Amino acid sequence: MYEPRRRELHVVRVEELSTTMRRVVLTGDDLEPDFPFPQRAATDHVKLAIPDPTTGQVPLPEPGDKPTGLRDYTIRRFDAEARELTLDLVVHEHGAAGRWAAAAAPGAKLGVLGPRGSQIFPADCSEYLLVADETALPATERFLEELPLSTTVRVVVLAAGEPRALGGGRNARITWLPEAHADSVVTTVSGMPLASDAFAFGAGEAGAMAALRRHLRHDRGLPPERMSVRGYWKLGSAGNPPADA
Repeated sequence: MYEPRRRELHVVRVEELSTTMRRVVLTGDDLEPDFPFPQRAATDHVKLAIPDPTTGQVPLPEPGDKPTGLRDYTIRRFDAEARELTLDLVVHEHGAAGRWAAAAAPGAKLGVLGPRGSQIFPADCSEYLLVADETALPATERFLEELPLSTTVRVVVLAAGEPRALGGGRNARITWLPEAHADSVVTTVSGMPLASDAFAFGAGEAGAMAALRRHLRHDRGLPPERMSVRGYWKLGSAGNPPADA
């Protein structure tokens, strides 16, 4: 766990990753050089406070306040020497963060809180299975970059867009699945081998992830300590669902 931090940062540059995702690099005097960024903490996340569209002010909560209206985003990268924090954001029109991401340009402000803590994933597995939609691609790319090169990695990406290169530069087996429905996810994963000491990570729409979790536990016999399957969002609902939704 970490001491809570609140920061007002600004955009340095923006990179178009695909038609639906943008990479935003942030910096600012509030960004500490010892920002927590341990290896294999691929799901560590910060909460974003979106500027008021009318005033441009960033609504950072005061210490002791219970923040509301914030959204969780995975930390893609931190460069201590350059003092730069990188986030990959899905662009859409049905949420404040998605709209901010679509319009972000150098100089744009953003509030960043956290991270509250780190979860370090194991490095002693012979194999990793990663199942992710676009919201979990930042975590997936961190796994690809940070896992030992001796680890076999299989990736299932649930995305309707065109396949793109993912981080890591390793020889991972990557399957792009245009249909992110629960049935297609389970059908695809059920045809993949899974080592007895494998670790499975899944994140995306809550319904699809619940089906994946049931398959891994009951059909493949993977013990709970060998998996982390999370609902990052829920179809038809705004905000972040419970991690095990």
